[in-house]
Amino acid sequence: MRLASFIRANIEPISVEWEHFASSLLPNEFFTSSVLRNHITGMLVDIANNIDKVQSEGQRHTKSEGQPDIVHYTEGAIIQHVIARTAMGLSFRQFISEFRALRATVLRLWQLQVTEIGVVLFEDMIRFNEAIDQILTEGTINYGNEIDRSRELFLGVLGHDLRNPLAAIYGAAGLLVQGKRPERQTQLSAQILVSAQRMSHLIDDLLELARVRLGSGIALHQAPTCLRRICQEVADEMKTAFPNRAFHVSGDDEVPGNWDELKLVQVVSNLVKNAVQHGAVNSPVTLTVEIKGDEAEVSVHNSGTPIPTELIPKLFDSFYRLEEGEVVPEAWTGTGWC
Repeated sequence: MRLASFIRANIEPISVEWEHFASSLLPNEFFTSSVLRNHITGMLVDIANNIDKVQSEGQRHTKSEGQPDIVHYTEGAIIQHVIARTAMGLSFRQFISEFRALRATVLRLWQLQVTEIGVVLFEDMIRFNEAIDQILTEGTINYGNEIDRSRELFLGVLGHDLRNPLAAIYGAAGLLVQGKRPERQTQLSAQILVSAQRMSHLIDDLLELARVRLGSGIALHQAPTCLRRICQEVADEMKTAFPNRAFHVSGDDEVPGNWDELKLVQVVSNLVKNAVQHGAVNSPVTLTVEIKGDEAEVSVHNSGTPIPTELIPKLFDSFYRLEEGEVVPEAWTGTGWC
């Protein structure tokens, strides 16, 4: 059987072995089958099409010198695969190893069905290796771009998150200078300490990024804590940073759980800051904390101009910028919706 035809006819068994190898790269993490197999079908189709593609001697010579050919990948399968794998935390070496394993798997399974390799099948093997190298070259380029993008994203998010506790520190320090009541000064001093500690933890995230890039993954420090208390502390910090705004916390009195408190504080703080920034100036910001069955839920509500329906699909696009001609309220400008 010709190799391209074999690949198309055996996508499932090849995908099973791909999934098994992918699951071994991060043994301490659990990923679903669909995540581990992401885009492998599209990439196998790309490889088979590449094998069948007619190429001139000039194109072959160009490939032999390591020059990339122009290949139209199926719906950007390799690009999407790179994005998914970097999000999983795979290192560059692990990413490369997937395709080394894929090369060995396809050839091994194919040889079980081939009794003799003549000139034509030998040519198929050459074209297959070229196709693997081709898709790997494209993946390597995009892996580097994705790492650069994630690094810039992290620095942007870090700078964004540092603004909230820093604003509270500035606000509290200003009130301390003006304040005459000792008890109020004690309260503001405590808020400065809490906000400074949050900034310290955010800066520690820089070191965590370095560990992630080295393949150690993101460490979650889970411990018994109270979600209601977390939301109240965030509201208190925001009151200090924005003394002219009203913040209310409602819902269940106790919402206990095993969570990473510092990361939850970051999430809730960003939601509340967005409510302040994008909400009506005279409207309160309400945090509601509730237990719903086995789950805990936090909702942040503010009044103001809603996001246009046509822009909602872009809600979680990092650093999204409006295209020319799109108009939204001036208060919505920033590093992104979230």
